[in-house]
Amino acid sequence: MPRAVDSQQHERQRRLIAHALWRLVERAGLEAVSLRDVAAEAGVSMGRVQHYFAGKDDMLLFGLQLAQERLGERIEQRLARLGTEPDAETVLRAVLGELLGEHPDTRQALRVSAAYYGRAASDPKIAAVLTDGDDDIRALAADAVRTAQDAGRTDPALSPEREADLLLTLATSLGVDAALSLRSRHDARAALDYALDRTLGRPTRGHR
Repeated sequence: MPRAVDSQQHERQRRLIAHALWRLVERAGLEAVSLRDVAAEAGVSMGRVQHYFAGKDDMLLFGLQLAQERLGERIEQRLARLGTEPDAETVLRAVLGELLGEHPDTRQALRVSAAYYGRAASDPKIAAVLTDGDDDIRALAADAVRTAQDAGRTDPALSPEREADLLLTLATSLGVDAALSLRSRHDARAALDYALDRTLGRPTRGHR
């Protein structure tokens, strides 16, 4: 039992520090963050931060993992509201819709994750976290396109895989733009709905 308690406490402290990191990243960007700054933001000592993280890179990686975990949780919560055995299109609309950051938790996760993009080019661990789950979404989107083709709702000449890649890329870009206030969430939703309607051949009304 003591070991379990210690493990839980360890995780709580790491998350507390990561949340402080998030706040700093949102305010000043990734490269402006130091262990000392994070310690001050979290209200703990520098030694405390070093106790829970081997260094800045370790802390940054954990912070990103936690942000992506939050995004995943929000997607799961949204899917849970769809009922039993929803079709691929309904699931796809829910997943891509969540990526637009319409919930405050998702917006924060998107803002934090976006700050890591530049670092991903030189850090394969960061890149792996940022793209984790993308293949599953592409597979889901491709399945939705094939289903629409089989039903005669959309162009049979479309490549399901290429269309899936375009839809994921669009939703990701729109979500980041909206989270950073580069465009309104209403405009992001309208653009995504337009793309989904055009690709899948049916109106989006009622699908949120």
